[in-house]
Amino acid sequence: MTKMTQIIDSVLSQGLTEWQSESASFRIEKLLTWANQLAENPHFGVLAAKMVRYQCQRAQQLITDVELMPGPTGESNELYTAPRGVFYITSDKKASVVALIGQITAALVAGNAIIVALSDEDSEVTSDIVSSLHEVNVPESTVQQVDREAVDINDERLAGVCFVGDIQKAIELNQQLAQRDGLLAQLIAETDQEGLTTITDPHFVLRFITERTRTINVTAVGGNATLLELGGGNH
Repeated sequence: MTKMTQIIDSVLSQGLTEWQSESASFRIEKLLTWANQLAENPHFGVLAAKMVRYQCQRAQQLITDVELMPGPTGESNELYTAPRGVFYITSDKKASVVALIGQITAALVAGNAIIVALSDEDSEVTSDIVSSLHEVNVPESTVQQVDREAVDINDERLAGVCFVGDIQKAIELNQQLAQRDGLLAQLIAETDQEGLTTITDPHFVLRFITERTRTINVTAVGGNATLLELGGGNH
């Protein structure tokens, strides 16, 4: 069993389950505490902290509430969001730290787990990101650091790859992901490291979630059963 396989097994069996079971409001609270720490860290600073707060604000507006939908036969229908799974975070050398922080925040606030492996030149930044998240009580198994040489992005258990860097490298990653067996993994790339046009999209966090519905049918125990007759028989 490779080290990457062991890490993904750990993340899936504990890290993802533990983190996604928390409410979005709880995750936002932890990440806002992280933002305050980043603002005081010379490797990150105020702009990185602002990016965390922005992603949390968008998540608060887009994914925290359960939407109640009409139930024509008396049932309760709820629309809610769920995380996609495990995301691999990587970058070119000297990538925008603010962009990386934005991707990490969006992935985590949506309830996903992450595996981080930045360029060799950014190994200190990687360690700072991972350790600072653990310090604000994001579970250690939810955020893990690996060496890039150990990563297989075609592992079917990865839900997606987040990348900050050159557009040509992004194309290469996308081609690699297209060759894997099973479900396709999405590539979430920020190649505009000055304008940050992808990450500052107000709906960016939605790339890290899936929509689900929950139906509770109470017709048999007192719901409006007369509605079942609509459109039936000769009516």
